[in-house]
Amino acid sequence: MGSHIQDGWHKTSLAELHSLADRYGTPYFLYDVDEIALRIELVRESLARLVEVFYAVKANPNLELLRMLRKVADGLDISSGGELEQASLAGFDMAKISFAGPAKTVNELTESIQRGVGCISIESLRELKECVRISRQLSRKANIVVRVNPQFLNRSFGMKMGGRAAQFGIDEEDLGAFFEHVLANTGPVEFRGIHIYAGSQCFEPAGVIAGVQNCLQIARQIEARSGLACRTINLGGGFGVSHTEEGRELELKALAKDLVPILREFQNSSKVERRIIFELGRFLTADAGIYVVRVISSKESRGKAFFMVDGGLHHHLAAAGSFGAAFRANFLVRNLSQPDAPKIRCSIAGPSCNPTDLLGIDVELPRPEIGGLIAVLKSGSYGFTASPLLFLGRQTPAELLSHHGEVILGRRPRTVVDFN
Repeated sequence: MGSHIQDGWHKTSLAELHSLADRYGTPYFLYDVDEIALRIELVRESLARLVEVFYAVKANPNLELLRMLRKVADGLDISSGGELEQASLAGFDMAKISFAGPAKTVNELTESIQRGVGCISIESLRELKECVRISRQLSRKANIVVRVNPQFLNRSFGMKMGGRAAQFGIDEEDLGAFFEHVLANTGPVEFRGIHIYAGSQCFEPAGVIAGVQNCLQIARQIEARSGLACRTINLGGGFGVSHTEEGRELELKALAKDLVPILREFQNSSKVERRIIFELGRFLTADAGIYVVRVISSKESRGKAFFMVDGGLHHHLAAAGSFGAAFRANFLVRNLSQPDAPKIRCSIAGPSCNPTDLLGIDVELPRPEIGGLIAVLKSGSYGFTASPLLFLGRQTPAELLSHHGEVILGRRPRTVVDFN
């Protein structure tokens, strides 16, 4: 696996990683866009091109990354007005946007309808009524799908977002009132289908398949009861990828073996043309990013070795284990400057006064030296924008993108004063 060999990361050599540190400073994030594009195509190809792959912007919303993915991803999954604006700046067709989230504001709904967003996932009766009102006001149809909170609790997902009381979606047993309102307002709204996001970090193909089958069953029930066609079937995502173990992720080949026949039968039995969508973020981007920091100091404390670096939880909250249960273990780390040094068990500490600011706890690593570089792997998702960047007023890291053999600056570092 090219990302973990001793002499480099993906197609970027150790020498180039050091050159980037000299040019842009540390810390920095580096994203391999070619790897992300490859994984998008791999999902489509593995599933016999029966599905579209939407990129979940929340995983990594860097504008230059989105621009590079515009001709690769089939669409975008967004969760805010800010991500809608970012998608627009990146040049995405608004018809290829899916907007989900349990607290969409009136302004966000208005912008979505005005711009012709392809699918607004309705998560409450309140949102539906707002869409009806706004659509009439603008004389523009709202393109909607219903996000369903299913009764089925899928235990295969590490983070479960359906099958229990939740802020997400409309409870499956309460869909009757929703469709009464849809059928009474077919002028202002266009019903397009169903959206179910059961959870994230699923490593078991059987778990994904069970979720898909449940979603398709609900879609059929909706069509039978309402007479409306589910032309868009958003199956969510949640494909598992480990941040702590090399090579551990949902196996697409094993998934495809049983899922492709199910999807093909569903399509062939339909009298209407359907779009089947997976929205993926972490699975596409996690392994395609690294976070590079420089060792500033070292010490021993009561028999344990610590190496203090210039990055930490303020840039990469997930690597410090503070971004939810899915991240409460050491990310993979590598010594970029002394890869052949004798190994030592140590902790990698960030620069803040917070005792949880640790990028690695008791990790085995070739002994670092002051001034050397350390990389945190699997850092392409939920890094920069999922962290408290202004904490302690330290400069933000540069975000760099590698694409077709060239590295460009995707976002420049900023000081706390730039945010005043």
